[in-house]
Amino acid sequence: MKYNKNYYNNEFNYLISQITDRNRSIMDVDCLISKYGCNNSFMIDHKKHNDKVSINTLRELSKFVGLKKLDESVISCFIVRSDINTEDVITETYSVIYEIKAYNKVIDKNKPQDYVESVYTLTCDRDLKLFFQPETHKQIKEQNKSLL
Repeated sequence: MKYNKNYYNNEFNYLISQITDRNRSIMDVDCLISKYGCNNSFMIDHKKHNDKVSINTLRELSKFVGLKKLDESVISCFIVRSDINTEDVITETYSVIYEIKAYNKVIDKNKPQDYVESVYTLTCDRDLKLFFQPETHKQIKEQNKSLL
């Protein structure tokens, strides 16, 4: 298979995909947010609204949930769906954030919706910023939690 920049996030992912077997999960983490002195860290995979999320991505993210880093902060994992206008540095419409469950809490490991702990819909970038700030994360989560 030839390199397709719309499919592979980068050349290294392509190389590893081509030279290894198909039994491997290759996940590109888009963002890891942490703050010195705070006890939570956020691992994020970003998707556009119409992008698909693979079951492998969900499985691998779920295996990071709850892990404690050496600085004692605990990792939470999210998939963020949004379309971003890079010219104006804004989200074009809204962001949907899927909080991922810890792997041992997922009942049906083949069902994508079973990996989702909670869903949040944010309509402005101010709330998106506050959602991923350790100091305001819990408060914004409670204000924006959607029912599954």
